[in-house]
Formats: sequence, structure tokens, C-alpha cells
Amino acid sequence: MRLVDSKQMQEMDRFTIEEIGVPGMVLMENAARSWVEEAIHYFTKDQSIFIFCGAGNNGGDGYAIARNLANRGYSCTVIAVKEPKSDDCKKNASIWSHYGKTISWETILSGENAISQSDIIVDSVLGTGIETEIRGSLVQILKEMDELPGTKMAVDLPSGVNASTGDVMGVGVKADYTITFQKEKVGHHIYPGKLYSGKLICKDITIQERYQTNEKKYCLVTKELASSLLPHRFPDSYKNQYGHLATWCGSPGTLGASYLASFAGLKTGVGLTTAAIPSQNRSVFLGIAPELMSFAQEDVTHDWTTNFDALVVGCGLGRNRQAWKKIEAILSKTNIPLVFDADAFYGIQNWSDIKLEQSVLTPHPGEFAQLSGFKKPTNNKERIKQGFEFIERFPTVLVLKGAPTLVFGKAGTVYINGSGNSGMSTAGSGDVLAGIIGGFLAQGLSPLDASLLGTWLHGYSGDLYRNKHNEETLTATSLIDFMGLAFNQLR
Repeated sequence: MRLVDSKQMQEMDRFTIEEIGVPGMVLMENAARSWVEEAIHYFTKDQSIFIFCGAGNNGGDGYAIARNLANRGYSCTVIAVKEPKSDDCKKNASIWSHYGKTISWETILSGENAISQSDIIVDSVLGTGIETEIRGSLVQILKEMDELPGTKMAVDLPSGVNASTGDVMGVGVKADYTITFQKEKVGHHIYPGKLYSGKLICKDITIQERYQTNEKKYCLVTKELASSLLPHRFPDSYKNQYGHLATWCGSPGTLGASYLASFAGLKTGVGLTTAAIPSQNRSVFLGIAPELMSFAQEDVTHDWTTNFDALVVGCGLGRNRQAWKKIEAILSKTNIPLVFDADAFYGIQNWSDIKLEQSVLTPHPGEFAQLSGFKKPTNNKERIKQGFEFIERFPTVLVLKGAPTLVFGKAGTVYINGSGNSGMSTAGSGDVLAGIIGGFLAQGLSPLDASLLGTWLHGYSGDLYRNKHNEETLTATSLIDFMGLAFNQLR
């Protein structure tokens, strides 16, 4: 599903109003009516509704929402956080004055209109246009709004959240529900914006959707997209039809990384999996995963890699420089799809020698800093910018792990993963992800498709575990155990 940033949404608004000829007041009325039609499922006429309006068009939406609610018999009070400034906001504020009352922010502070836990607070203060740190009196106003009791419902975007990045611009209002218009925004799906948005609903308000050829493209990885990427299986098939995955992972003390990557890869439906591990440990998986084959790391050569359809490298492999010189020399000649994770980002020195066009890189933020030379990002804006810049330099697929994971598949395009939870911040979770992506690569998926399907399935397995148990007890092994249920949901 395609998402938009703030500038893309503004351009769609402008095009619809100026070039197509739909008046801004008509779009604002469409937005208000669509918002109300959805919102009334979440409150009753017995509740008091307080609508906090800003000075711009988001505030204008709020005044129009108040009028539409009042016309339906709901009890509404508008709080003018700032005096209306935009033309459409002024018009709707004037119209509202004939339907209900408007009070000032100072009146709320005085306690004359006390807000209770059973009341509804509608946040219509700032909307999607915020790109810089919030300053002045709004800082304290938004802080106090956020602390008010009652159910909070945002109009388009919670105030203070950057629509393009999900960053909170110093202060913001956490919504229980957000009803947005025409297109979901990038900021709705990246933390902390995703947390601040609460339950998200998108309503069509007849804005003409159009995109420039060379602009950044943002997509959400959904269940529907993941399902469309599943490899096809044949009833009369045999194991060699589903590929052979190799993993070059693990060292004394970190053999669990090899097991997690290898077994996760096997559970994707790949026909065979062989783990290259230290020779003295070759029998270590027999008791827990006899389906896995093993090979001595010391005997790995370029010729050995030609026996496989994909190779996962780096999980728990260690940081011995001499060992990595040998590994890098072999990989520089390797022609099969590769997944690089963990210690690979410390061990490989000359990435230009690797065939990156058929590779997938899966770093976490610290590893990405090591790999790219960029400073560790302090916010989502920097994180997204760095990902775009990296993919312009290197022809590969970058799976930038985080909350959420971002997949950069080609210059100018980023996919935002829609699954996963904080319980997955646990040892070995990344090893499982690398193995899953490797398993799909071995079955013939492209590096991008394997990454999108693998990332979503990995996160959804975690969500299924959380839904049945909790986040605290989730482990990397839990992710593998719940992959079967995740496949069932996809199919």
C-alpha cells in the first residue's frame, strides 16, 4: 500500500483545488463528514465532545466536524487553541458560531468546563504540516492536552507528529484513534508516530491522487502484499524443487545463531538446509534439528558454495580478521544470492568486491553505522535519509532493522514493515530474520521480494506469539515456532 509524506499530500491537495477546481471548502466538508461518519462508532450522544481547533486548515476541519456532529444531535464544544488564520478555517469558524459555542484555551485552564474521563477530546490543532520543532505557547498547550482525561481522537494526524517521518517534534498528543484522509501518511506507521496515532482509519475525501515521476516512494508492507509474494507449491513436487539453503554462521559460544538462522530458513519451505559450522561442533544440531545437514567451516571453498541456491553469512560468525579475509575472498567469487547479517558488517572490508545486486544486507542501527560510515541516526528523518543515500551508492537490498524495519529496494523507494512488536527486541531475532530471507531466496524469490515477505512473516510470527502469550516471554525460538501459524494466516 502506498503511503505519502507531507509534501506529497500537500501537492495532491493543491492539484485537486487549483487544477481540477474542487474548492478547498468542499474538500474540508468532505473531510469533516467522512471523519464524523467513522467517529460516531466510538462514542454516544450521552458523552460530551470537546474539539480543540488550531489556526490552520486542520483547525478548519475541526470547526466543520463540530457543526456536523451538532447537526446529528451530539453535544459539542469548540476550544480555539489559536485564533483562525487560514481562509477556510476562518470561514468554518464563522459558520460554527451559528451552531454552537467556542471557548478559549484559557477557559479550559480555569476549570469552568471540566473535562472528565468519559468525555471525547478531538485533536484538530496542527495536522500534517509540521516539519520543525514546536515552539512558543503551543508547547505547553499540547503537553496539557495530552494529559487531559477522556478518549482522544485525532483529525488526520496527532498534533506534533511529523507526517513524513513519524518523529514527534518536541511535544505531541497521543491519540486513541486517528481518522486520516485520502492516504495514510508515513508518520502514521513509524514509531513514535505509530504509537501516537492509536487505531488508524483512512477515509476517501475525493482528493485526486497523483505522483511525480522522480519523487520518493513510500510503501507499507501489508498482509496482502506478503501473501502475493508466497512461493507457489506443487502437489507432485520433491525437495530439490524448493531450493537448497546454506548458512555460514556460528562459532564456539555462538552456535545458537547458526541454529536459529538455519532452522528458520528450513521452516520457510526450502527443500534442504546445510549449516557450515566449526568441525568440532558438526553434530550439535542432531538432537534438536536432525533435518539440518552440516559442513565444516574449515573446508568451505568457492566450489562448495556452488552447490546451493542461496547463502546466509555472518550470524554469530565472530570477528577474527584472518578468518574474515578467507571468507571475503570466497564470497567475492560467489554468484548465488547472499544474505549478510551481524558479524559480516565488521568482517567484510571491501564491499565493492561482493556481487551486491543479488544480495540482501540486514543491519541493525549500530551495524549500519559500521557498514555505511554514517553517524548513528538520532531520529527517523536521518534514518530514512541515510537509507536512501546508501541505496543510491550500492545496488543492493537494504533491510534496516528497527521499529519498524525499513526495506530499501532501489533508489528512491522504501518499504515500511507493518508487522512486529517490542517483544522481538531479543537475542537471536535478527538471526531468524536472516534465515527466513535466505530461505525465500533459495526458493527463487528476488532479493527484494524475499526481504519484503521475510520481514513481514518474521514480524507477524512475533505478533501471533504476543497475541497468544505476551511480549515479555517472546524469544527467537518463539518466532520459529509460530511461523507455521503465520503461513496459515497468509494462505
